[in-house]
Amino acid sequence: MAAAQHFDVMVLGAGIVGISTAIHLQKRGLSTVLIDRRGPGEETSHGNAGIIQREGVHPYLFPRSLQKLLPYAFNLKPEAQYQLGSLARIAPFLLRYLRSSNPASARRTLEANIPLFEQCLTSHEALAAEAGGMELISRGGWLNLLRGSSGVASAEAELKDLAALGIDADFVTSQELAKLEPHLDTTRAEAVIHYRDPWTVRDPGALCKAYARLFETLGGHFVQGDAGNIRRSPGGFSLGETKADQAIIALGPWSKPLLDQLGLKLPMGIKRGYHQHFRPVGNGGLNRPVLDSDNGFVLAPMAAGIRLTTGAEFAVQNAPFNPVQVAMTLPRARELVALGDAVEDRPWMGSRPVFPDMLPVIGAAPGIPGLWLNFGHAHHGLTLGPATGMLLAQMITGQTPFCDVAPYSAQRFTGW
Repeated sequence: MAAAQHFDVMVLGAGIVGISTAIHLQKRGLSTVLIDRRGPGEETSHGNAGIIQREGVHPYLFPRSLQKLLPYAFNLKPEAQYQLGSLARIAPFLLRYLRSSNPASARRTLEANIPLFEQCLTSHEALAAEAGGMELISRGGWLNLLRGSSGVASAEAELKDLAALGIDADFVTSQELAKLEPHLDTTRAEAVIHYRDPWTVRDPGALCKAYARLFETLGGHFVQGDAGNIRRSPGGFSLGETKADQAIIALGPWSKPLLDQLGLKLPMGIKRGYHQHFRPVGNGGLNRPVLDSDNGFVLAPMAAGIRLTTGAEFAVQNAPFNPVQVAMTLPRARELVALGDAVEDRPWMGSRPVFPDMLPVIGAAPGIPGLWLNFGHAHHGLTLGPATGMLLAQMITGQTPFCDVAPYSAQRFTGW
């Protein structure tokens, strides 16, 4: 690309959220440049269970009872861990997260999630069909395996909510399960739920790259660069020789440091996670992802093998690599599926951006004209990237947004 090019918009961050936002802006006639220090889809968007979670409207809440909190306090449960060396720095976020995990706040988050999740499949389908990425997508849903009876009652309540939204999900019989997953050992399961509506992706990084190629086919530009070098100027924003009238921060977990640098403080936290691929044994394997909800891991069939993804690790983003959750969950995963050797020498590690109310920030940056925000999707970046990218593009171009945007405004944190 020639030096000193000027664009209407620069999008910082080439994960699924940034790529999708850039596509929707380019489609609406704005010249757009996508900037990342690495290639598209090579950071947070690479590492997930590959589920486009049409059913995922319920927020993940912080446990509030002492009985539930104590095992987490001593790092006894694999679904959530924390690093002691990070505790002083992450404590303010954890307290905000705890305070936000009340029934009234959870209901507000659920209601704000509904219009976003309603768009997740159709928005992905539109991009994947145009990008030639539909071959990476399956439509068999995913399974939630409950080992103990304690989670059945809450699962039944969630299923009622989902049924009211027209989402197809229910408990399955052992005979149905044997047809769905003949190589899954469910003798330790109290119950299994099949969420039928969600789609799954066998290589999330490859899907991101397909979307990035579509962006360039539409006339967009991709530039490798460090978003930390962005500068404000009278005419907009610049990063090296690349200039734009407006800029969008879609940097996922790297968004907060940049906003701090620009003088905007938001109460974002980090959930780190790990994954590792394992070779299936013989002709075994899985047809769809399986969540062991009692242990917080997912086994997902991927192009590279069966991906074991861990639960959340609360730590600062640059805390030491500590894949203890992989070690804790691997024996339990092998109780469900015959797993062979690991494909990689060591697990992958990534970080997810999360706000205390479990909603992303989408919209204008308060006090910084021309700057827009689209990050904080927590576990749902893959699910919601195309939908929130479309929503922000509608806002920037003056179109009527497909839903009320107020719940996602950064101004909701005024006074926090």
